[in-house]
Amino acid sequence: MRRIGATLLAVLVLAGCGGDPAAPQAAGSPAAGSPAAPVAPSPTDRRCADPELNDKQVAFPGTGGFLTGLLFGTGRTVLVLAPQASADACSWRSWATQEAAAGYRVLALDFAGEGRSQRGQGGPASGDVLSAVAYARTLGVERVVLIGASRGGTAVLVAAAAASPPVTAVISLSAPATYAGEDAAAAAPRLAVPVLYVAATGETAFAAAAQTMHDATTDQRRRIALVPGRLHGTSLLTITDEGAPEAAKAVTEFLTAHAAP
Repeated sequence: MRRIGATLLAVLVLAGCGGDPAAPQAAGSPAAGSPAAPVAPSPTDRRCADPELNDKQVAFPGTGGFLTGLLFGTGRTVLVLAPQASADACSWRSWATQEAAAGYRVLALDFAGEGRSQRGQGGPASGDVLSAVAYARTLGVERVVLIGASRGGTAVLVAAAAASPPVTAVISLSAPATYAGEDAAAAAPRLAVPVLYVAATGETAFAAAAQTMHDATTDQRRRIALVPGRLHGTSLLTITDEGAPEAAKAVTEFLTAHAAP
């Protein structure tokens, strides 16, 4: 728990919080009289039912309060992972551990109001991704890669089109073209970094969205991997089933080409 404590102290100082300090509450709970006031996650919280992950917990400022996540590894390239609906940072645990062992630093994000993140003021998920990018850059890394699953894929594509300075690359796993008011299809032509779109052909709507966004992307480094089966989002990298080997190969080769550890 030392990591999250140190991180919270640092971001509080950087944020220059004024006024009466709010009493610590569980992440996602509003401070009295101030729904958007930053609050520290409870130090007794557990992540992923695995006490070995307690020292992987981090927190950092979002647009409407604190966001949280799990930070693995010590590499100079950071992979920022955005989860799909009904999932949080824990859904990336096995793949994040694998990639950290391969030499990457990995930041798995909890969107606002999910996991242990504080609920914000209704900002877009892409804004949470950009907050995670800002935090990742404070870690002294050289490259930032965005990887999102399903709605997280939509969010990272929109964030990648808006990030300044630009991120290094972006990977979409089963992203819908639009989600919760965010339009990845409209963002695709503005992407000026390497992009990989991955989807399973058995999920026809998501495969079609991947093809449409790939075709709309003008950067010549764009790639698409339409794999067999019906795996969706994070499952393409975390579950052994039809299509998983092809998805893992596509992602590994893309990372090796554009963002080695």
